[in-house]
Amino acid sequence: MIDDAELDWEDIRAFLTTARCGSLTAAAQRLRLSQPTLGRRLKRLEEALCGPLFDRLPNRLELTPLGRSVLDSAAAMGDAAAAFARNADRLAATSQPVRVTATTSVSAFLTLHLPDLLAETGAETGGVGLTILSTRNALNLAQREADIALRMDRVPAEGNLVTRRLGRFGFTLYAARGVRDDWSGRWDGAPVVGLPETRRRPSQSGWVDDTVRERGGRIVARLSELPMRLDAARRGMGMTLLPCVLGDAEPTLVRVIDPPAVLREDVHLLVHRDRRDAPAVAAVVDALVRLFRRHADALAGEQHS
Repeated sequence: MIDDAELDWEDIRAFLTTARCGSLTAAAQRLRLSQPTLGRRLKRLEEALCGPLFDRLPNRLELTPLGRSVLDSAAAMGDAAAAFARNADRLAATSQPVRVTATTSVSAFLTLHLPDLLAETGAETGGVGLTILSTRNALNLAQREADIALRMDRVPAEGNLVTRRLGRFGFTLYAARGVRDDWSGRWDGAPVVGLPETRRRPSQSGWVDDTVRERGGRIVARLSELPMRLDAARRGMGMTLLPCVLGDAEPTLVRVIDPPAVLREDVHLLVHRDRRDAPAVAAVVDALVRLFRRHADALAGEQHS
């Protein structure tokens, strides 16, 4: 029989995070621990449970039968700990900024309108402020890695989350004015700054590659980040894919083609039920809803002269 005193929550959290990440490296980064420290915590829990929790395979970890049998209990403990922390945050006076996580495209749009967001939320939040976390990683709202998530299309089906559709993002190809006078028909070797190559379809990178091949353009470079592609287009390196709300706002750029319907993506707001009524979080949610509503046509690429 296992004595409760032998179990340490930090060891259980280390196991839960490792199971969710699938590797020691990723789990150590998430927990902000060194790999040796993480390994010691896992070993201590395995000793308390009298058996291995993971099979160490090349390039990955897999749960053993013992690991699978205790995973749900560990997850329940993690959810309870996170709920405790969220409730403490809600009840305590705090000056921490509201953390909003979003993709690069959405983060760039928020940054353009950051003064408006701060002005609209200042009175309600007491000037708490915003932190915008631009990342492709799905930060965990239940574990308080962020307060609000803005995600494109893929909305989690699980978790105690409140979701709301904010609007739709349109994308198309842009090029510097004067680089080419006539973009109709085939492109005859016109330079294109693409996205990282992928076999995944549908995808933005796949659409660009397929379109370039069909119309006779040529990929001269591949840039993973939106700011780099925007700068390359401004400097006349070639056409590139940009969100309409950013490309249309650039006086040095022009559209190459109309925004394809296949590239339009819905943006959803997600917030944990335990955090949605916190005054600062609620104020930011309301401000985001109003911001997306005001710029709906521009976001979708439908407001263009």
